[in-house]
Formats: sequence, structure tokens, C-alpha cells
Amino acid sequence: MRYPNGLFGWADLMTRDPGRAIEFYEGLFGWTHVDQPTPMGPPYTQFFKDGQLVCGLSPMMPGVPEEVGAFWTSYVLVEDADATAAAAEAAGGTISMPPMDVMDQGRMAMLADPTGAAVGLWQPAAHQGADVFNAPGSMTWNELQTRDIGAALPFYETVFGWEWDDGPNPGYYVANIAAKEGDDKSNAGAMTTPPGVPDEAPNVWMVYFAVEDCDTSMAAAEGLGGEVFLPAMEMGPGKFGGLIDPTGGMFLLGSM
Repeated sequence: MRYPNGLFGWADLMTRDPGRAIEFYEGLFGWTHVDQPTPMGPPYTQFFKDGQLVCGLSPMMPGVPEEVGAFWTSYVLVEDADATAAAAEAAGGTISMPPMDVMDQGRMAMLADPTGAAVGLWQPAAHQGADVFNAPGSMTWNELQTRDIGAALPFYETVFGWEWDDGPNPGYYVANIAAKEGDDKSNAGAMTTPPGVPDEAPNVWMVYFAVEDCDTSMAAAEGLGGEVFLPAMEMGPGKFGGLIDPTGGMFLLGSM
């Protein structure tokens, strides 16, 4: 594999209005896109930033209830999707989509951790994941927000081998991957669901995209039809904020 086992290496948006979503994200991040044909129907869209692959988009799958809005899914890269799915189930997770081949691109599965938060598995073949991370316009972080942090952390440690450390703030945890190149071994964060989140909102993994200036990008998103659900706030040396795209997909921005 191009990246170490257990790394968040891909994200994609599932939406009922691909055209509107493409217009929004290309305007916000300066992405371009290529529609890849699929044997099962609508194309799968790949987004690029300065020629480098960053993430994807898929039309909403048939049979998804109408009340389900657009959503981002983050994928953990694994050497063996079948073995990882089995390990997840043994550790108390639920397999929502069993491992399946995606043409010659790789093998994927979908699961929920014991608290119900959904995450994807991707076993790379031709598609090895994103080309770039942490640069403006690319994925920079993934964060679990759950009401049962005590059940979630051991699950991910068991299934992916993540090593959890205390984060920069009380109650925030950082998952590290020993095999990750460089001094920074961090891969993801986890926290208890913040106060004020509606009780009916699910436990969830949230994806962050890097930007040069959070305030400027938040304003640009609103001008493109997006909605702010979390105003930009200070985070260490930078800022972060939360947005809802015009089709309903929630994501966060982060600037350093």
C-alpha cells in the first residue's frame, strides 16, 4: 500500500444533487473534477486540486430513505478489508455493507463502531487514496464526535491498532499510527459530542479540509450557498469552523 494500514486516506460525499455540490466545492476550494464511469449506473466523481487527487463524490444510492440527507464518509486504508471487517464485528461494531470489490480500484466495506458512528474501509488496488493531505483544499483531519467515548476508543485501538494520547484540550484524544512517516504520527481525533447537539443527531465522524484562511473561506462558502453551523474559532495556532453545503453535507475547515 502507498500509505500505512489504519490511515484515513480518502473521503467522499454522497448527495442527491451532484451538480449543485460540484459547483459549490469547486467554487470554494478551486477543485476540478473528472467523472469516472461505473458499471452500475451514474459516474463517480473525483475531485482534484492543482492536478492532485483529493476526494470524491457519488450520487445517493437507490433505496436510501428520503429523509437521509447528503453526507461525507471518511475511509480508513487497510491491507485486508475482509479481515478488518471481521475484527470490527468481533469488537462490537456493525457491518452495514460487507466487503465488496469496486472494479479494479480496490475493495471497500462500511461499518459502524459500537456507538453507531459510521466509517468506511478501503483496501487499495488501482486507487491508493488521495494524493495530498494537509495542503489547502485537501483533507487535513478526521474527528469522531460520540456520546460514549469510553466505548469508542478501545474499538478503534483493537480494529486499527491506533494508539490514543491525550489531545491539546481536556477530553480530546488523538489517535496515532506508529508506522506513519515523519515525526507527526497523528491520524485522527475523538471527543464527546459537544453540548447543544440535538439528541437525535447521530454519533459521527467529521472530515476537515485545510484552507489558507478560515474566515475568508467561511465567508466564501456562504456566498456560494453554504450554511455555517459552527462559526470560525481559534484552535491552537489556527482556526476551524463548520459548514453545511447546499445539498446538506456537513464538513469542517481548518487553517494553521
